[in-house]
Order: sequence, then C-alpha cells, then structure tokens
Amino acid sequence: MYNHPAMVDRKKTRGHLSGRGAWLLWLILLLLFSALGCSRQRQTVAATTPQSGEPTSISVTSEATAVPATPTPTLPPPSPTPQLAALVNGQPILLESFQRELKRYELAQEELGLLPGVDGEDYQRVVLDALIEKELLRQAAYAGGTEVTPQMVDDRVVQLRLAASEHGGFDLWLAANKWTLEEFRLALADEMLAETMVARITADVPYTGEQVRARYIQVDDLALAESLLAQINEGADFADLAARYSRDVVTGPAGGDLGFFARGALLVPEVEEAAFSLQPEQNSPVIAVKDEATGQTIYYLLQVTERDLQRPLSTDLRFKLLQEAYDSWLADQFSAATIVPLLEE
Repeated sequence: MYNHPAMVDRKKTRGHLSGRGAWLLWLILLLLFSALGCSRQRQTVAATTPQSGEPTSISVTSEATAVPATPTPTLPPPSPTPQLAALVNGQPILLESFQRELKRYELAQEELGLLPGVDGEDYQRVVLDALIEKELLRQAAYAGGTEVTPQMVDDRVVQLRLAASEHGGFDLWLAANKWTLEEFRLALADEMLAETMVARITADVPYTGEQVRARYIQVDDLALAESLLAQINEGADFADLAARYSRDVVTGPAGGDLGFFARGALLVPEVEEAAFSLQPEQNSPVIAVKDEATGQTIYYLLQVTERDLQRPLSTDLRFKLLQEAYDSWLADQFSAATIVPLLEE
C-alpha cells in the first residue's frame, strides 16, 4: 500500500493539559508556641545593722506574688518549603500541581481504555512538558501585557455551567475530574491566557495562498515510468494512463487527480517542488524518490492542470500551518528559557 503525496502530513497535536503552574497562592500556617516562665516563690532576707544598744533584728518576708522571669522566646518552626517539579525562568512548578495533573492524565487514559506508559512513553515527562509549556505561555502573556481578570474568569465559568447543564452538571464534572472550584478557576485563567497567546502567535497564518491542481502517476518500475512518459509526450491521455497504471489506489481511479494543494501539503517534497515549478498543461520528467522506510525507489509522473494564486486553504492545511507556527514559537521559547527539571529520576 502506497501513501499518495496529496495526503496532508498532520502532526500529532501537543496534548494541552489543564492545571496550575507557578503562580499559586499558598497558605503557610505558622505555629507560635510561647513559653511562659514558671517562677518559684522567693524568700527575701533583710538584715539590719544593729545600732548600739539595740537588739539585732532579722525580718523574713515572703512575697505573695513572685515576679515572673522574662520568658525565653520560642521561635516558630520553619515554614515548610514547597516541593518543586521544575523551575521555568526562576518560576516554580509545584510538585503538588504536577502530581494532580499526572493523576488527571492517568484517569483520562483509563477512560479511553489505555494504560499510561504501556508503549514505553515517558508520560510523566509529557505531563511535565505540558506544564512547562503552559508556564512559558503565561510568562509571555504577562510580558506582553495580557491580563485575565477575575470577572473574565467568572463569565467563562457561567458559560461552562450552562454548557454542562445538559451533561450532568458542572459540579459533577469537577468532582469526576478531581477539581476544586478554586483550582479550576486558576487553571481556567491559565487556559484563557493561553488562548490569547496562541491567537497572537498564529495571527500571521494566512487563510488563502497560492495553490496548484495536479494529477500524478505512481509506479515502482523505472522502465514503466519512462514508457508512460513517452506515451504522454506523444499525446496519450494522462488521466487514462493514471487510471490504468498508477499504484495509488486512492487517486488512480480518479485519473490521478490530487485536487488543489498549497505548499507544505504533500508528503513527498520532490513531487510538491515539481508541481509548483510547472504551468498548467505542463508535464514533469520522471521523478525518482527513495522510500526511506523500505529502501524502495518510487517513480512519479506529474501534470499540472490549474493554478490559483489566492485560493482559500483547506481546514486541514490551515490547521497544519497553525500548528507549525505555534510549534516554531514554542521551540524558540524552550531554547531561550532556563528550565530546571527537579523530578527524581
């Protein structure tokens, strides 16, 4: 089975996990123990110097109320230091937050009938990377002056409550996913910041672009490819030959028609490059491409039928371009950031 070059190379989208990152409000309870000095009753002996002829007198007084000694202050125990999963440009990702996200990830996988890590995936690193990604988005948002107010979060929660009313209720959903309302509000604020940043990052991705429409023939024999090219150059119908000889079972029956496609849409760069170098009704020479997976050489013949300089991009292709723009930005952020993972190996 061959993959035809018109197939869009969809990247696996990065899992976007909801959770709290560095900016958390921690309540530190300080216990203060005061030591009250326990005083003993003290006896004071006063002696008077006898005057000449006077009897010597000694008086003993007992203090009814002892003067308390100044207590030695007892210092409060040191505040507990939150354990960290990572530092991102000096900002902490708390271990507690990571563990909660890890649990949610595991529950989500189980609901899909999957076992986390069964295929060797380091899913703990996947979860941590998602939290680091969210922290980078948050830092970029704040640096750019983006703000999410409590009122904005309240409004979104109201929308979610209304949407969830048809599916068992918002509070039940929170409980099933191990959220408290306050935790969810913090996570929602992060998501709202991320939405704004993603929109800003991908703002230049176009909705239209230059596209060509072409048909092609795919074979695995050089002699056959050269024979077909000779027939085409002598006036044979390209679509008819594609239907008869192309190994692509998807496009072959349709005369090898790939439809319209833009740059970056095809799996085989050599075929795409040839398509954009041709004008309508022009044919390519034999294009030889070695399949890296099998080591087999595949041969293509291409004919361009139409060109459009400003054709709307397909949903799949525009998604691919959006993903590429975001991935490029994120790679730059990871490269420039100081990231210190603190999880034990």
